[in-house]
Parts: sequence; structure tokens; C-alpha cells
Amino acid sequence: MVEAVVTSVLEEALKQASERIAKKITEGKRLTSTDVIILLLDQMNRRMEAMNESLNRRIDDLNSSLNKRIDDINKRIDDTNKRIDEIKEDLRSLHQEVSSIKSDIMALMREKLKTG
Repeated sequence: MVEAVVTSVLEEALKQASERIAKKITEGKRLTSTDVIILLLDQMNRRMEAMNESLNRRIDDLNSSLNKRIDDINKRIDDTNKRIDEIKEDLRSLHQEVSSIKSDIMALMREKLKTG
């Protein structure tokens, strides 16, 4: 919080100083070493802001891309879980069917043994 306030104050100070120096230039006055340093600092600050904005855009793009990939992976996991559930149900049905057939075969064998 304090850092943001200090940064904001420094940016405003650089802006005002740069405007004062620009006025000095338009009036044809000579620049002092301090004026040149202030202009350099202002330029560096502007470049840092541009780099920061660019970096933030890249981070946002990366974040969006990662979120999309995570959503896609989650969808694939959900689809896989659904298929697993379907396979489980098919196996239950198959097991019941095999048990029924087994019971039928055993009953037929008992009858054969009794009549045979």
C-alpha cells in the first residue's frame, strides 16, 4: 500500500518536473544536469510502465490459456468418468446375465441327472 502511494507520488513528481523542463526547452533556456537526469528518469519510468503493462497482458493471456486447458482437461476427466460408470453398469448387467445363465445350466444339469 505504502509502495503504491510512494510510486504514485514519484510518478506525479516526474510528470510535473518533465512538464516544467519541456516549458523550459520551448522557451529556449538551457537545461541543467538535474533537468537531464529528471528527463532520463521520466523516460525510464515510462518504459518500466510499458514493460509492466506488457508483462501483465502476457500473464493474463497465459492465465486464460491455462484456465481453458484446465477446463478442457476437466471435461475429459468427466467424460472418462462417465465412460467408466457406463462400463461398470455393463459389467453388472453382464455379471447378472452370466449368473442367470449359470443358474439355468445348473438347473438343466440337475434335471438331466434326475432323468438320466
